[in-house]
Amino acid sequence: MSELTILIADDEPLAARRLRVLIERRPDLRLVGTARDGEEAIEAIRALRPDVLLLDVQMPGLDGFEVVERLAGTFPPAVIFVTAFDHHAPRAFEARALDYLVKPVEAQRLYDALDHARERRDQMEARSQIEELREIIANLRRGGAPAAPAPRFESEFWVKSLGETVRVPVEEIERIEAERDYVRLHTAGRSFLHREPLGDIEKRLDPQAFLRVHRSTIVRRDCVAAIGKSASRTPVLRLASGEQVSVGRSYADRLQKLRG
Repeated sequence: MSELTILIADDEPLAARRLRVLIERRPDLRLVGTARDGEEAIEAIRALRPDVLLLDVQMPGLDGFEVVERLAGTFPPAVIFVTAFDHHAPRAFEARALDYLVKPVEAQRLYDALDHARERRDQMEARSQIEELREIIANLRRGGAPAAPAPRFESEFWVKSLGETVRVPVEEIERIEAERDYVRLHTAGRSFLHREPLGDIEKRLDPQAFLRVHRSTIVRRDCVAAIGKSASRTPVLRLASGEQVSVGRSYADRLQKLRG
């Protein structure tokens, strides 16, 4: 299988890292570079000549649409849009663009899109694709800008446990506790150690469903059965499982969100 070279253009570090990790799992895929905004993307395309550009729609400076409009030269890449929303703009791209991916990007969805890019590489000149995308973008802009993207949050974690990789759905997690550079995901009757800082995990969770109550603890809001006080008069949460969780002093004001 021929090698496919890829450039990532995304200003979100977590999203870019996820794409990089997934790409590095396949020996037939090679990441040649990353860009954090539209200007960097254009410079990298000219210098690296990737086969495929994984392009975020919303970036500082030039957005993904403007990057497409400015792509020119002898070696334009095939473009796969990466977007945090699934409103009418991605549906329009689907009709004629190579593909689009919705964050958080699923592994198989990414691989399918890249395999499609490999097939199209020899069947269709990327320059023609760019011209089609320019036409679509012009039509979209004449019809008005797309609505603001709705936030998307993590729905599952994949963690290593006893020699296998286990899927842990977010809705099954009761609480998350920091253990140095790791976190422990607690579900009903089980816990899983996952290598990722608690602060990064917090950013990926829906704040309507999860609440950080201590510098080392995040709880699922609907698992909180009662709010009490310890012997030192600091707040303590009793979870539905019977576990008790201390509330840090600097987090005590967040308990109003639970009561609300």
